[in-house]
Amino acid sequence: MAYQKLQAGKAWSVYPSDNTDIPEVGVGGASGTTTAGSATQLIDASRTGDDPDNMVTLSFLLAGIKPGMIIVNTTDGSQTTVKSVVNGTTLNVRDNIFTSTAKTYAIYGGNQEGAVLYIGTAGNIRVTTVAGDDVTFIGINTGAFFPVQVVKVWATGGTTASNIIALW
Repeated sequence: MAYQKLQAGKAWSVYPSDNTDIPEVGVGGASGTTTAGSATQLIDASRTGDDPDNMVTLSFLLAGIKPGMIIVNTTDGSQTTVKSVVNGTTLNVRDNIFTSTAKTYAIYGGNQEGAVLYIGTAGNIRVTTVAGDDVTFIGINTGAFFPVQVVKVWATGGTTASNIIALW
């Protein structure tokens, strides 16, 4: 059962997304820059390393990337999930977010259990709660804490607030 958290120990800038939930940011997988564009794959030819202390070049296989992990295209804020690991340098992805080269990305664990939000810029916010309710809250003020356990902030369908921070 979800409960309101009164103090946060972890924070993450939210990328509103219709494709994925807020990722489990405490479980990091890999980050880098794409070296080729593909509608259905994340390709990073630089990920050929086998040194576990160097996550920058560690291959996707050795970095522990698994289906269901969430990928954030940090160049534009779009998100998708890993469908499968093809090899050490290529991942099949669910959504078409890497069609050109030189897109930076970060891979995180799957879905998290719920976060409260800080709203940096006023507006409306469409969320999915931990109970699965899809609801749009109207007129959230700048600098407000949003004390609802949230698993997803939608990009469309009503979200106009911005500079949103997830807190755990």
